[in-house]
Amino acid sequence: MGLFDKKICDICGEKIGLLGNRKLDDGNLCKNCARKLSPWFEERRNSTVEDIKRQLEYREKNKKAVMDFCITRQINTRNYTVFIDDHKNNFTVARKLDISENPDIVPLSAVVQCRVEVDRQQNEETYTKDGKTVSYQPPVYHYEFDYTMRIRVNTPWFDDMDFRLNTFSISSERRAELMEVEQTGYQIIAALTPNAAGMQPGMAGMNMNEGMQPGMTGMNMNVGRQSEGSSWKCQCGAENTGRFCEYCGMQRPF
Repeated sequence: MGLFDKKICDICGEKIGLLGNRKLDDGNLCKNCARKLSPWFEERRNSTVEDIKRQLEYREKNKKAVMDFCITRQINTRNYTVFIDDHKNNFTVARKLDISENPDIVPLSAVVQCRVEVDRQQNEETYTKDGKTVSYQPPVYHYEFDYTMRIRVNTPWFDDMDFRLNTFSISSERRAELMEVEQTGYQIIAALTPNAAGMQPGMAGMNMNEGMQPGMTGMNMNVGRQSEGSSWKCQCGAENTGRFCEYCGMQRPF
């Protein structure tokens, strides 16, 4: 067969358009059938035609689970909502809970791990002097944060349900928004892994990149020695007078 010859979907038998083929390990899949797969499924290229057929059978059965789902709790994030059915001990992560989206209904017992991953971006602040860009001495940095919810599950079709808790990177100066997102992450962890519910907000399952400490956003101060009682600026952007930053908790340098 030529490179541009029409291919046939091994699932539905329909012809596949020029850019519509989704390659399987031993066959081809059209984009319409691919849309019916779980949104969390990532092993298509390594899946056989029979694997895909079995998953599509599961996805059809999942529609009834969606219809039978009784929302007893829900946690809203910027992008998704975590829905929980305490009667059947199931949960799902979706933009909306209906058959058209057909979100995977997962037993709470299938949750292996639930954590928040925090990614910090550091940008140095500078100023212009005599037409040149100059660094502050000592250097001053501006920070932005992204939060990703990572839910590991034990299911036949997917292992991870990962999604961003924020839509756009959050500046360290937007303290209330940072605290709101961290609190949302803690609520999800407490709901899906009850054994972590006794931990303090901002600590359970928080995985901070760049060596950051949970609940403290990991921002190190890098300013000169200050006398006790005078005001000082933490690198998270907060103005302080005490020994510790009122926002990020870092100790004042001496």
